[in-house]
Amino acid sequence: MLQKTWTSLLWLVLCCWSAQSYGAAVAEKVFADYADALLQIKVLEHASGAKSAIGSGFLLHDSDLVVTNYHVVSEAVLFPQKYQLEFLAQNQQKGILEIVAVDVVNDLALLKTDYKAAKSFQLQQQTPVQGATVYSLGNPHDLGLIVVPGTYNGLQKHSFYPRIHFTGAINSGMSGGPAVNEAGEVIGVNVASAGNNLGFLVPAAALENLLKKEVVADLKQEIQQQLIGNQQHMFQQILQADWQLKNFGPATVPDEIVPFIRCWGMSNVEKDKDDIKRVNAFCNQPEEIFLSSEFSTGRIEMQFEWIQAKDLHPLQFFRRYQFSISQMNADNRAAQDDVTAFSCQNQLLSPLEGLHAKAIFCIRAYRNYPQLFDVAYISASMDHQQQGVISHFTLSGVDQQIALEFSRKFMGAVVWQ
Repeated sequence: MLQKTWTSLLWLVLCCWSAQSYGAAVAEKVFADYADALLQIKVLEHASGAKSAIGSGFLLHDSDLVVTNYHVVSEAVLFPQKYQLEFLAQNQQKGILEIVAVDVVNDLALLKTDYKAAKSFQLQQQTPVQGATVYSLGNPHDLGLIVVPGTYNGLQKHSFYPRIHFTGAINSGMSGGPAVNEAGEVIGVNVASAGNNLGFLVPAAALENLLKKEVVADLKQEIQQQLIGNQQHMFQQILQADWQLKNFGPATVPDEIVPFIRCWGMSNVEKDKDDIKRVNAFCNQPEEIFLSSEFSTGRIEMQFEWIQAKDLHPLQFFRRYQFSISQMNADNRAAQDDVTAFSCQNQLLSPLEGLHAKAIFCIRAYRNYPQLFDVAYISASMDHQQQGVISHFTLSGVDQQIALEFSRKFMGAVVWQ
């Protein structure tokens, strides 16, 4: 029996050693074959000549195009007079890059180059199976090009934007690098990491679609059209959905209205000594579209708070209620150069049941994308001295028509009993 157990353990060790050796050999071959086609992308400021940002990129087969992430080269897209792009190859060759196309929704960019490599990357012929080993390549933290083995886990669930879930370490500086199968074919482009070996890739299909698009001269106008098309596609699904509602204290509120909007909740109901009971629910589409280091768009958030006092004076309750209302703000990053100040309107709502609420609707415009806006809405019930319900939503990067249609549907879904 002991001999049999020892033999089984020996076979297990040999199998594990064999698998690890095979994976290391594949990674080594991929790097050796394609090292010349892997590039470090540098964003250089004209005035100082210093690096402003770095990332990774790769040369496509039979083309003069380099692929990277939009967020790597965004400064050069938005401020071409201030920044230029340069590549550094593994053989230390350098050269200038020119931006020819971007896809801000999928965080991709195509750059033109006169650089040639002995062997460059081709796109996948078929999608990997779940659990297949794939290899992410890039330049983490400006330390040099590396290969990171990982696992293909299919597309991320509950996501509006197709992203491959990659179990492997994608670190800062690897953005824009390729993730390849054992044959060296690109299955996706490194785009983000959530830490703990949780990485995300833009699928190769998105890159194929970008390659089919015509080159445009005005990239900012093209970005606006991409943002408009994306939000129309997203909100068509939201507005046509049969919104699921749930009981929330003395009200009903929307729940997970579409699969890519997820909801959570919390409360302090177990804390008997608190003089205010708070129940919170919040739902969001958390994925944002990167426009610049200070400006993001594409998020949706809904928040609800039920506040109930035990023995507070009405004025004390009102101060607590007013403070909760003041804590709700816009949900995306934006600087003064990106957006105007919010313009707000107040309204007294009078539902059929005779209950009342005070509502505030605010909107701010995008300076460089004039057809798009951020919207913030908040309403608070007014008919009780010891309890109230606050409902709030923010939308980022929508046109005025969608803002109005969403507002009407939201207000119709929030009902005070």
